[in-house]
Amino acid sequence: MRIRGTPVCVHWSVLAIVALILAGVIRQPLLSLVAIICYLSVILIHETGHLLVARRMRCSVNEIRLYPIFGITRFQAPRSKFDHCLIAWGGVLAQAVVAVPIVILVSLFGYSRFEPINAVVGILGYFSLGVALFNLLPFRPLDGSIAWGIIPETFKKLRSSAQGRSRDRSLY
Repeated sequence: MRIRGTPVCVHWSVLAIVALILAGVIRQPLLSLVAIICYLSVILIHETGHLLVARRMRCSVNEIRLYPIFGITRFQAPRSKFDHCLIAWGGVLAQAVVAVPIVILVSLFGYSRFEPINAVVGILGYFSLGVALFNLLPFRPLDGSIAWGIIPETFKKLRSSAQGRSRDRSLY
């Protein structure tokens, strides 16, 4: 599979886990299949967010790798720490773009009477939002270990642009 020309590789363990889950489910195979697809979609949405922001920062993206409980987007080193922080935020923001509207709709209208739809809502909405928030913890290998660096990097940018403006004024 490819996303915007970038190869997406699925580790064999993901397929093994999916096969085990499907083999053990007899009563509700459709619900199980929907849940598995949504779960893998949460990881893929997150990694696609990194891909989109990395490309926006003019970094080439080599591949996306999906594992059972996480993914990795391999990209060229960004030009600045600020750009790297933005790329780290890309995954979380992609999840939020999908999850927040779902959570709002469920809050307003409630759940459906169809279990597969509720699985989509629960996994792509609430579960995805929880994963995104967890991923913002400031510990390696989570994105928060890089993403929160955007705060000091923003202050550095503001400081350097203010110094540049004051230097420009002193020329007159």
